[in-house]
Amino acid sequence: EERLEDSTVPGASTLSEGELTRVLVHYHLGELKAARRVERGFVNENWIVETARGRYFLKRRAPHLRQPDVISAQHALIARLRESGFPAPAVLRNNSGETLTVLGGEFYEIHGYIEGQPYDHDRTAHLEEAAVTLGRYHVHVQGFAPRAMRARGELYSPAILRTNLTNLAEAWRLDRGPESVQAVRRLEAHADELAAGFAQHGALPHLVIHGDYYAGNLLFDDDRIVGVVDYDKARCQPRVVELAEALIYFASPRPGHLKHLVYPGTLQWEPFTRFLHHYARVVALEEREARALPDYIRCIWLSISLQRLLEKTEQIYPTEALEAVHEVLALGNWAQANAQRMTEV
Repeated sequence: EERLEDSTVPGASTLSEGELTRVLVHYHLGELKAARRVERGFVNENWIVETARGRYFLKRRAPHLRQPDVISAQHALIARLRESGFPAPAVLRNNSGETLTVLGGEFYEIHGYIEGQPYDHDRTAHLEEAAVTLGRYHVHVQGFAPRAMRARGELYSPAILRTNLTNLAEAWRLDRGPESVQAVRRLEAHADELAAGFAQHGALPHLVIHGDYYAGNLLFDDDRIVGVVDYDKARCQPRVVELAEALIYFASPRPGHLKHLVYPGTLQWEPFTRFLHHYARVVALEEREARALPDYIRCIWLSISLQRLLEKTEQIYPTEALEAVHEVLALGNWAQANAQRMTEV
C-alpha cells in the first residue's frame, strides 16, 4: 500500500490543504490527516484523502463536466448499482444530504475508497472476470435511462467518421499526392460501407453504458472484481457499443506494434473469444447485435484514430502523415476482412 503524502503535489496548481479542509468541513468525516493527488488517467482533479474516520476519494470536477443534471444522473446510476450488489463506490452525502457540494463555483463530490489491486493483463482469470462483470453491469442497468443520459448524443457513427476524415484530410493536406488521395478514398469507402451496414442494423438495444470500462477502472481482490469506478462517461448508447469498446481494449496485443495510433494493433482471437464467451454467460446478444459488432469495432477504430491524429497535427511530420494514415487503414481493413469471423464468435 502506498503511503499517503501529507501535502499537495509540489509546484502543481491544485487544491491546497486549506481548500481540502474547507470541502471536508461539509461532511461528517473528521479531521484531515493526509492527502495524495491521483495524477494518472483522470480528467477531473482527484484526491485520496485520509481523515479521522477513514480513507476517501475526493473529486473536483473539470469545468466541462459541471452539469448538475448529468452528475445527479451519474449518482443515481451508482446508487442503483450498489442496491443491486454491484461493486460501485458509495457516493457520500454532505451535511445537507446532497451528493454534490458546490463551493465558489467549484463542484466537489466524495466517494468511498475501495482497496484493490490493478488488472493483470497476463492473468486469464482477470479477463474472464472483467467480461462477466461487464455483463452484470448491463443486466443491472436495464430499464434505467434518465433524461440527462439520453440527451448526450451518439458516440460513434459513419457520419462522425466522415467528419473526422474530412477534418484530417484538410489539416494534413492529403490531396497533394496520389498515395494520400488513394488512402483517403479507401477510408471514404470504409465510411460508405459502414453507413450501409448501420442502416441495415436498425434500432439496437440501448442502455446506459459505463462509458470507460477498461483496466484502469477495475479493482481486484485476487481474481474477483471488488470495484468498478469512474462513471463520468456514462450515457445511453447501443449496448453493443460498450461491448465493442471493451473487446478493443481487452483483446488488443501488448505491447503493440502501431507507431502513430492510440490503438496497439489488431485484435487477438484467443482473448476476443474468451471475453465474448464469458460475457455471454450473463448476457445473450441478439443476432442483430452480433452482426453489428464488427461494424462498431471498425467504426470506433477509424473514428477515434483519425480524431486523435488530428489532435496530434503539430507532432506529426509530413513524412509521417501517410504512414499514420496507412496504420488507420490497416485497422479498418482487418475489421472488414474479419467481420464474418467476429460475428461467428
